[in-house]
Amino acid sequence: MRISTIQTYNTGLTNIQRVTGAAADSQNQIATGRKFTSPADDPVAATRILQLNQEIAIREQYQRNITSVTNRLSLEESVLDGVGDLLQRIREIGVQIGDGSLSQDDRGFLGQEVDVRLSEMLGLLNSKDSNGEFIFAGYKGSTQPFVDGGGGGFRFQGDEGDRLVQIGATTFVSSRDSGKAIFEEVQAASSTFITSDNPNNSAEPAASISVGAVIDQSTFDQFHPEDAYIEFEPVTDIEPPGINYTVRRMSDKRVIQGLENERYVSGQEIDFQGLSVRVSGTPNSGDSFIIESSSNQSILTTMGRLVEGLNKFDDSPEGRVQVSDLVESTLINLDNAQTSLLEARSKVGARLNTLDSTQALHEQVDIVSQEVLSELQDTDFAAAVSRLSLETFILEAAQQSFARIANLSLFKFL
Repeated sequence: MRISTIQTYNTGLTNIQRVTGAAADSQNQIATGRKFTSPADDPVAATRILQLNQEIAIREQYQRNITSVTNRLSLEESVLDGVGDLLQRIREIGVQIGDGSLSQDDRGFLGQEVDVRLSEMLGLLNSKDSNGEFIFAGYKGSTQPFVDGGGGGFRFQGDEGDRLVQIGATTFVSSRDSGKAIFEEVQAASSTFITSDNPNNSAEPAASISVGAVIDQSTFDQFHPEDAYIEFEPVTDIEPPGINYTVRRMSDKRVIQGLENERYVSGQEIDFQGLSVRVSGTPNSGDSFIIESSSNQSILTTMGRLVEGLNKFDDSPEGRVQVSDLVESTLINLDNAQTSLLEARSKVGARLNTLDSTQALHEQVDIVSQEVLSELQDTDFAAAVSRLSLETFILEAAQQSFARIANLSLFKFL
C-alpha cells in the first residue's frame, strides 16, 4: 500500500489536534471546576442540572418567604404578649375597684390610669411590621385598623383578609391575623351594643357619640338584637328653633319611646331601651349616629366603658351598685378577651412551628440536591489532573513522532 507524504502529514496533524483538544478540555475542567461547559457535551446531565438548579432556586424563594413570615409572626406574638400584659393590669384595677372601699375620687385616679392604658392599647393594636404595614389590618396593610371615633368609641377600618404566603410546593401559611377576629369579636358578658357615627355626617368639626353603657340589662335584652339610630332633624322642627333629634328603630324607622324632635344638649345622656349614650359637639341637620346590638364587645370598648363608668358613677348607693355591675361585667369581658388572645397566640405558635419544620425540610432537601448537583457537574480534580498529565505525555509523544516521521524522505538517500 502506498502512503503519500501529504497523507502522512495529515494523519500526524489530526492526531496532534485530537490530543491537543482533549488536553484543552481537561485544562478547562480544572480551571472552571465543571465537567463540561456546553449542554452538547452531556445532554442528559445538562437537563438534570437545569432541573436541580430550578428546584434549588424555588426553595431559596420559599426560604426567603419563611424568613419574612417568621419575622412578622414573631412581631405579632410580641404584640399579643404586650396586649395580654395590659389586660392583666386592667383586671388588677378592676379587682381593686370591686372591693367597694374606694371613693369616687379614688376610682377617678384609677380611671385616669385606665385611660392612659387605653391609649397604650390603641398603639399596640396599630403596630406596624418592618415593611411599615399594619399587622392587624388584614389586606388593608396601609390603613390604620383602629381609630378613635371620639366620645370613647373606636372604629375598626381594616378587613378580615387572610394573607397566605407559599412556603412549600403545597404548603401555605397565614402571615398575619385580622384585628377584628382577635380584638373586636370578643364574646360579651351579656348582650350589648356598639356605637358609631355615620360616615356621611357633615358637621365640621364632627360631633361624636360616646361608647355608652347598658343601664338596664333586662330592658335592653328585650330590645336586642334590634338596632337603632339617632337622627338630627331640621332646626325648624321645634319651637323655638334649635338642634333636635329623633331616635328610631333601624328595621322599621319607628320612633322609640316617644323620643321624637327632642331638644339636643351636647353631652347630655340619651336613654332608651335600657341603654345610655351621649352625643357631643354640634351636629348638622341630617347627621346620624348608629347603635348596633351585639353579642360581642371589643377590648377597646371594654376599656372605654370602664373609664367612662369610673368617671361617672358617684358614691350614692345607686352609684355603687352601678360600679359593682360595671366591674363584674368588665372582669368577665377581660377574661373573654384573654381567651381570644390565647387562641390567637396558639394559632401563631402553630404557624411558627410549621415554618420551623418546613425550613428544616428545605435545608435537608437542599443538602441532597447539592450533592447530586455536584456529582453531575463538578470536576473530579484528582482524575482530571491525572488525565491531563497523560494527555500531555501523549501530546508530546505525538509531536516527537511526527517530527521524526516528517524528516523521513527518499530524497535523503539519493
